[in-house]
Amino acid sequence: MIAPNEEQKMRIALAFLTVLALSPAAHSAPIDALTKAETKTYEAWGKLGLTERLVTFVTAPSTGYGIYQEKQSSIFKPGEKVITYVEPIGFGWKELPHDMYELNFVSDLKIKAANGEVMLDQKAFSTNVLQSHNANMEFSMDFTLTLTGAPAGKYTLTYTIHDMSSGQTSTFDQEFTIAAN
Repeated sequence: MIAPNEEQKMRIALAFLTVLALSPAAHSAPIDALTKAETKTYEAWGKLGLTERLVTFVTAPSTGYGIYQEKQSSIFKPGEKVITYVEPIGFGWKELPHDMYELNFVSDLKIKAANGEVMLDQKAFSTNVLQSHNANMEFSMDFTLTLTGAPAGKYTLTYTIHDMSSGQTSTFDQEFTIAAN
């Protein structure tokens, strides 16, 4: 191995010092850019209004945001659970003490038969609350129904989500079929 001469040692030392001097600036520039982009995202979010990015039937309860197995049809066997996965967007946050935020949703459910007859109309069918140190934008919820004894036929689910933090409401429908035995 050849030992570096004095000029090479000096170049190595200067390169090392340059890296050390640039590291905080090089590190903070991307973070500053990300913070600015997040601020613009929150501004756009505030103008959006409560709605759903995704609504789909799933084969089992989800295990987190974006972690689900989509059901490939809207036909259910008698007694099979009807599980809906929902990703709401445009919701608000309630500020809590100690730099905490709360998401709070209360959802109503209405089930109608194909002839328009209301089979079920249940207020506050589901409640979903999350408290976090962040104003989370990634949030999902599952609605699970067990329709034991419901006759075969076509039905419409109507979910109404009440965002208790912002006072907004959103409603969506899902059509499904219970197959004959």
